[in-house]
Amino acid sequence: MLNLLWFFLIIFLIYLGLSINKLIHYKNYKINKFFKNLNYDSLYLSLGTKMGVGTIIGTTMSIHLGGPGSLFWIYLFTILTSSIIYAESFLGSKYKQKINDTYISGIYYYTKFGLNKKILAFITLILFVSTYSLFFLMIQSNTITEILKVNKLVFACILIGLLLLLVTNETNQVSKILNKIVPVMCIFFIAISLYIIIKNTDIIPYLFKMILKNAFNPKSMLIGLILGIKRSIFLNELLIGTTSMSSGINNKSPEVTANTLTLGTYFITFIISTLIAFLVLIYTYYNDIPNITYNELLINVFNYHFNTFGSYFLGILISLLATTTIISGLYIGVSNLSYIFKRKIIVNIFKIIFIMCITLGIFVNTSSLWYYIDLMMLILIILNSYIVNKLKYKL
Repeated sequence: MLNLLWFFLIIFLIYLGLSINKLIHYKNYKINKFFKNLNYDSLYLSLGTKMGVGTIIGTTMSIHLGGPGSLFWIYLFTILTSSIIYAESFLGSKYKQKINDTYISGIYYYTKFGLNKKILAFITLILFVSTYSLFFLMIQSNTITEILKVNKLVFACILIGLLLLLVTNETNQVSKILNKIVPVMCIFFIAISLYIIIKNTDIIPYLFKMILKNAFNPKSMLIGLILGIKRSIFLNELLIGTTSMSSGINNKSPEVTANTLTLGTYFITFIISTLIAFLVLIYTYYNDIPNITYNELLINVFNYHFNTFGSYFLGILISLLATTTIISGLYIGVSNLSYIFKRKIIVNIFKIIFIMCITLGIFVNTSSLWYYIDLMMLILIILNSYIVNKLKYKL
């Protein structure tokens, strides 16, 4: 039933993407203009929210369950719906609000001030904070535990200690941390991935052929299309709310910000997702895949490519990605709740729930967690797509 609802939602998102494409005169495809003026603050915050553990495991899951052809559907869906990312970014920047010397934006603000619907704005805010700052972060701690194979109780104690240190910092300090971590993380991942791909350039043409051939296999079209697109949404966080939240943190123009965050989405999909996909595909080319989980597959991939250092590379990568997402989740929750309620007790209650949920993620069954994430994403995207569709003529 949930997959059927996702299928209909995907059809609507493609329609919405095509209709916004026409309205903005295909600005989302004019990449050569994007580099002329970039909103770096928004770009770093956006990459910090999107380049989480989901960037790695989302692609791995798609290939593991949907086959290599899933990558094709991820590409196609990104191309057709990048206009929605443009629209989210533009609306977030257009309806941002100034607090003292800082700005804040997101679904709540363009729903309240653009659509003039206060109740709907409040509902989307609660859904957004719950989905991203709680459920998305639970999968971070869950994956770290599965990948690193650490003692769950010991890791929970260490994590609680680190989170307590994190929540005592001001949100502007959190943003500064992101600006330092994100570039290092990107360079690290790209460097180690390119090293492996260059070593295996002789089989790359074959892998591309396999992706295209598998994409139009009837079974792959049913599984790979839905799963691939669901995970591509998890990768670029289409209509989740992080894009519009990132777009309004400074006084750059809406068009510059929209160009910047559309570029960021292309970077996530066509660079980061492609690199991890080819690491997995190179491994599967030379090895049979037994009946294992996607986490176990990921461990095998890194151990194969980097021998005894594989586990260390993967551990560092997952830890960096999870850290940026957790920091972003805290920033998003605290900044939004502080603006809406203007009471420290509400923010402090959120911080307690924040710590509890991330810790709980260590012990929750992974399959159950993914089910609730998919359900929360579905509800949030339906609401946000309705709002963006209503506001698309104000772009």
